[in-house]
Amino acid sequence: MNIKNILFLFLFVPLFSCHFSNGKKATEIIAKFQFEKAIDKRETIFNVVASYKNGRWILEGETDNSTLKSELFLLLNQFDITDKVNILPDSTVGKNTYGIVNLSVANLRTAPQHSAELATQALLGTPVKLLKKDNDWFLIQTPDKYIAWIDSEGIVPISEKQLTDWKQSQKIIFTGDNGNIYKTDKFKIPVSDIAMGNILNVEEENYKAIKIRFPDGRQGFTTPDNWKDFDEFKNNIQPDTIHLKHLANQLMGRPYLWGGTSARAMDCSGFVKTIYFMNGLLLARDASLQTKHGDLVNTESNFNEIMTGDLLFFGQKKTQEQSEKVTHVALSFGKTEFIHAAGKIKRNSFNPKSKIYSVNRTNNFIRARRVMNVANQNGIQQLKNHPWY
Repeated sequence: MNIKNILFLFLFVPLFSCHFSNGKKATEIIAKFQFEKAIDKRETIFNVVASYKNGRWILEGETDNSTLKSELFLLLNQFDITDKVNILPDSTVGKNTYGIVNLSVANLRTAPQHSAELATQALLGTPVKLLKKDNDWFLIQTPDKYIAWIDSEGIVPISEKQLTDWKQSQKIIFTGDNGNIYKTDKFKIPVSDIAMGNILNVEEENYKAIKIRFPDGRQGFTTPDNWKDFDEFKNNIQPDTIHLKHLANQLMGRPYLWGGTSARAMDCSGFVKTIYFMNGLLLARDASLQTKHGDLVNTESNFNEIMTGDLLFFGQKKTQEQSEKVTHVALSFGKTEFIHAAGKIKRNSFNPKSKIYSVNRTNNFIRARRVMNVANQNGIQQLKNHPWY
């Protein structure tokens, strides 16, 4: 080995070691930051990495939260880092950074393809935020903060001004089970189906028929049955134990559907979300998210303090060997009785003397939380106070 190679190694090795050390430290800072901020990819996009290119440190990736990005840069300022983090919504959506769901029940996927897992659903008339576009798919955020992909047939992109106009327009919400919108006021040729919780614009109305407009401009007619003025609905409705119980019982026997959030078929958290949405409250999407919100109910000695409407959480309990994992949620009917989506919507009990006693649910019970009268905090918001409605 000649003197030039020896000199090169003498200079390169410490330099490489320094870069390697800085890269490891930057990666550790990012990981610690994500952990401490409890960033959940279901509700927040924060795909950020540090890399060393052409003699400079670069922070690249994407996020929908500019505040988080700024806070991370303050922690990494020792590296004189170059900012290449893309803030969403990005240029692929243009000026139309919002959208209105255009199908009675739109399927949202974990990836921009129909074969991807069903992540959640969104109902007709739901306002959403557009984050980016990939061919005919939009990455969106629903009012409960959940992030997933929807194909272009299921959504109508709109600008922020158009969203304001939509909020101020006359709308109605369907409080029935299922139905149809028809081409004429003779109610014979269907334009679309409708489902509980669907929201549509009103064009004209009389005692016989209501003429409505879909987000994409389609028009049709429906009978006045089971429709309510949306502004009146959202401003006046309050969670009520009698109504909660009645609506939950109405859904008895409906099939379980992973990712489902409509009255037609739903998963466990989609079931309680549907019940509370029709009572004016927006809850977080998944059971493991819902268990973070609301007031804790004392269940240490018995179930006597549990009230109708409380949420019951089940799963893997925390031990010295394993961490807690919430996998299921049910709606309480008070004390030991509850209703939930497990195979189908059904009732069970913690009471060993009951015919519907569930030893499995009793053994896997973790906690109960009260969401009624605990609105307008993170994860529990009154419909009337949501800025998109």
